[in-house]
Amino acid sequence: MVENAPLPGDGRTAAWLLLSCLLAALSSSLVVRGMIRLAVMDVPGGRSAHDRPVPRGGGAGTVAVVLLGLPAIVPLLSGGRVPGRTIVLLEAAVALLAAVSWLDDLRQLGYRAKLSAQLVAAGLAVAAVLSGLPVLPPRLLWPEGVAAFCWLMVVTNAVNFIDGINGLAAGSVALCGLFAVLLGWRTGAPVAVASGLMLGSGLAGFLPFNYPRARIFLGDVGSQTCGLLAGTLSLLLFPAGGWRVGLAVPLVLAGILWDVLFTLCRRLLAGERVTQAHRGHLYQVAARTGVPAARVTAIHWGFATWGGGLSLALLPRHPVAALVLALLPQLGWTAMVRQRATRAGLHRWS
Repeated sequence: MVENAPLPGDGRTAAWLLLSCLLAALSSSLVVRGMIRLAVMDVPGGRSAHDRPVPRGGGAGTVAVVLLGLPAIVPLLSGGRVPGRTIVLLEAAVALLAAVSWLDDLRQLGYRAKLSAQLVAAGLAVAAVLSGLPVLPPRLLWPEGVAAFCWLMVVTNAVNFIDGINGLAAGSVALCGLFAVLLGWRTGAPVAVASGLMLGSGLAGFLPFNYPRARIFLGDVGSQTCGLLAGTLSLLLFPAGGWRVGLAVPLVLAGILWDVLFTLCRRLLAGERVTQAHRGHLYQVAARTGVPAARVTAIHWGFATWGGGLSLALLPRHPVAALVLALLPQLGWTAMVRQRATRAGLHRWS
């Protein structure tokens, strides 16, 4: 664990950060309005949750404020202690994934192009975290680095998969950014604080256009990039607070991660093609059984808030208890959805 110096706590810094968040949210909303006018439409298909064409690409506002905000806020919080290459590498990861994802929103790229962008972006994000360490490990590849890379791939895709109901992914990731700020401030992790602030502020500017009624969707440019940033937040918390503090992000995203893991296992056991589009996620099945979409989203926001509260109250002293308590609501939610699906006659969820 790296001992980081405390972050500046004077009133001027707090006021500047508050102003930065407000400007970031406003800037994001302006970009979102522009994307609505651009009107790259998401036309509903047989497995869509919406029944009318809706513009996509609203995540571009969040991407913009992250790319513009990090170079300004990180030096303020770190006093120059964070190497410039850390910011450059992190921004390169965000810019690359956002660019390829936006092309996919426009032209429906093949999975090879999308996967390649995810792989490179995850590698750049891991390199960004490592570049901020005072001493690098002696080997180029080591178990922790491989685990970090795989974690980023999992979260990037999990957030993308879960982005099928208004506000669910965006609100959950925004809460993830908020709790990362609180933990990053406590442990002295300036890049985590700056990233969480810009991620949360950017999504705050987007959400009024998406929830409860969608005027625009995040699109892949938003969901994949937000997933990458959410996963990176846990890696940025790790050096200052240790692996237990790094568990905060999985706790906040427990609802998303559980849904994706449960759905993957269920489909594998059922002999279904896991690469085929479907409507078998827990959140989708709940909506199909009559639970209002806005309520499903609110439930997932509750999961994220519960996980964030556990991370503040129990990490790092009681990580096992925190994980168990984060898992319990997921088991209850799964049992309720299965019961509703049975009553509704949804024997084949996909």
